[in-house]
Amino acid sequence: MKSQIQFKIVVLEDSDFYNKILTRQLQQYTNEIALDKGYDFDIQSYTSVSDCLRNLKPDTDVAIVDFYLGESKNALDILKIIKQNCTDCKVIIISQAKNIDTYYKTLNEGAYHFIYKDSEALTKCCFIVEDIINERIRSQVT
Repeated sequence: MKSQIQFKIVVLEDSDFYNKILTRQLQQYTNEIALDKGYDFDIQSYTSVSDCLRNLKPDTDVAIVDFYLGESKNALDILKIIKQNCTDCKVIIISQAKNIDTYYKTLNEGAYHFIYKDSEALTKCCFIVEDIINERIRSQVT
């Protein structure tokens, strides 16, 4: 029996290695939530900005976007496009650069969260995704 509640998550990370690790971590984590709560998760993963934007669905719940992307783009460019096409999407930016100005600028532009790529980044992404899911569920109940 299919769940009535589905969450769509997009990962845009141009490093193939980190993309696979992040996507695998999210799949394992959301599988646990799915078993516990009965939700369905659709996780789409992209290493190319153009592929991601071409396949972006208007009902995407969460986008996890690397700050520095190939194709002469960065997360601020992508954030604007995602927000135009998916008004309710929560965008989490991840970056290796520990620049406080970039951190604040990203949040001021509408990112939901900013995570530094450190040893805790994958875990933080999962916890933040779970927080977003819980917020959505609470808002549907009230």
